[in-house]
Amino acid sequence: SDLDVALRLGTLVSRQLGAEVVYTRSADVFIPLEDRTKIANEQKADLFISIHANASPESTATGVETYYFNLSSDKTGLDLATRENATATSSISDLNDLLHRAVLQAKLEESRDFAQRVQGSLWSMSAKMNNRSKDRGVRQAPFVVLIGATMPSILAEIGFVSNPHDEKLLKRGEQRQKIADALFKGVSQYANSLSHLQMARVGGE
Repeated sequence: SDLDVALRLGTLVSRQLGAEVVYTRSADVFIPLEDRTKIANEQKADLFISIHANASPESTATGVETYYFNLSSDKTGLDLATRENATATSSISDLNDLLHRAVLQAKLEESRDFAQRVQGSLWSMSAKMNNRSKDRGVRQAPFVVLIGATMPSILAEIGFVSNPHDEKLLKRGEQRQKIADALFKGVSQYANSLSHLQMARVGGE
């Protein structure tokens, strides 16, 4: 369902912003976490967004949250990052050279601003669609999938598959479209706030 949301978001970005969209995957195949930001860097992407359906040992956990990379994080963020990072081939300590780049203050602040726009939009949609939803806010955690990105980069958690009510909603195509619409709104608001950001036009115009 998160891949479906990503493809829907990509369609909106290319159609409405006229920007070129690069998917780290467009089919249900696993791409190593470290390779995802590498793809974004190689393509000289302006923004990087990872979309994920959350899971928690607590089946009552619900809501939406958006992360940006930082080594300091709260316990929940750290636990989630540890679960997410489990598939990575390198440990956090092996990625020191990338970490120095990743924790540059300017990059952190840009990513935080990007996360705030997306979270605001995601939450306002979620509150309307799901009266049990919670605004879990903007958080920071050391996600391998965000390490080393040279552009503002975030991870959006769009709902909990471990929550039966959330999972039911995520299975609906119209709900996934609403999530994509909300993500698009956050992305376009952030893109429009950057006067220096020249979106790469399709066809290299």
